[in-house]
Amino acid sequence: MKSIKKIIYLLALASLGLSLTPLTTVQAADTKALTVQNSLDSTSSDNSTDSKSIVTALDATTDAADSKASNVSVTVLSGILTLDAVPDFNFGNMAPGSTVKLKSNDADVSDFNTDKDSGTVNAGIDGNKNGYLQVTDSRNLTDSSNMPGFQLTASIGQLQTSDNTQTLDDILHLNSLNLVNSNDENVSNSGSTLKTNDVDISSLDGKAQTVMNLKKGEYNPGVIRATYNTPDSANLTIPSSSSSSKEAKNMNAVVTWTLTASPSVTSN
Repeated sequence: MKSIKKIIYLLALASLGLSLTPLTTVQAADTKALTVQNSLDSTSSDNSTDSKSIVTALDATTDAADSKASNVSVTVLSGILTLDAVPDFNFGNMAPGSTVKLKSNDADVSDFNTDKDSGTVNAGIDGNKNGYLQVTDSRNLTDSSNMPGFQLTASIGQLQTSDNTQTLDDILHLNSLNLVNSNDENVSNSGSTLKTNDVDISSLDGKAQTVMNLKKGEYNPGVIRATYNTPDSANLTIPSSSSSSKEAKNMNAVVTWTLTASPSVTSN
C-alpha cells in the first residue's frame, strides 16, 4: 500500500513540474531578452529533486532606442568690450510743468524717422522693451583684479513731433540701480555693491552724464546689467511751456548712449 501511495505521489509531482516552474525575464534596449527557466527533475532513483536551469535567447520585446537632436547656441566674447543693450522709455501722458514716472519700455515711434538718409532722425532704433542697459566686458577673463574699467554716458535731445514742427525740453532722471551679471548677482568682486549713478540727463544743456563708471579691478568680467523697468527706476520732467495750444501730440526724444573703454590690459 505504501508503494502505491509513493508511485501516485511521484506521478503527481511529474505532472505539476511545468506549472510550478518560475519564469524571470530581463530586458534592455538594443539587446536580446534572456529567459531563465528552472525545472524540477523527479526521475532520480532516490526521489530527490535536482534544480536545472535552461537559458534561451528571445527577440527583443522593445523597439530600438529613439534619439533626437537639439542645439546650444552662444556667441563667445573674448578680449572685447561691447554695449549690448539700451532701454526704451515710455512715460504715457503728461503735461508741460510736470514729472511722470516710467510707465513701460514700449516706445511707439512708428510715425517717426529713424533713417538719416530720409531726413532728420527723431527716433532711435536700438532700444529694447525689457529696460536692459547692458555691457559685456571680456578684456581680461583670467584675473578680475585687472579688469581695466569703463564709462557709459548718456545724453538726450529735445522732445519732437514726428514732423519736427514742435519741440519741448526734457529732463530724464535715472535712479541708481544695482549692476548685476546674467545670474542677477552683483558684479563686484569684493564685499561692496556696485551700482549705476543717480543722474539727470537734460536737453537744456545737452551734456552727457555718466551712468556707469566702473574702475579698474573692482568688478568681475562678463555681463554687466542694470534694468530700468519699474516706475521708481526712471522719471521724466517737462519744464513749463508758454504754449497755450489745446492739443494732444505724440513726441519723442532720442537718448544717445556712449561706451568708453579705459586703457586695455596688455598681455606679456
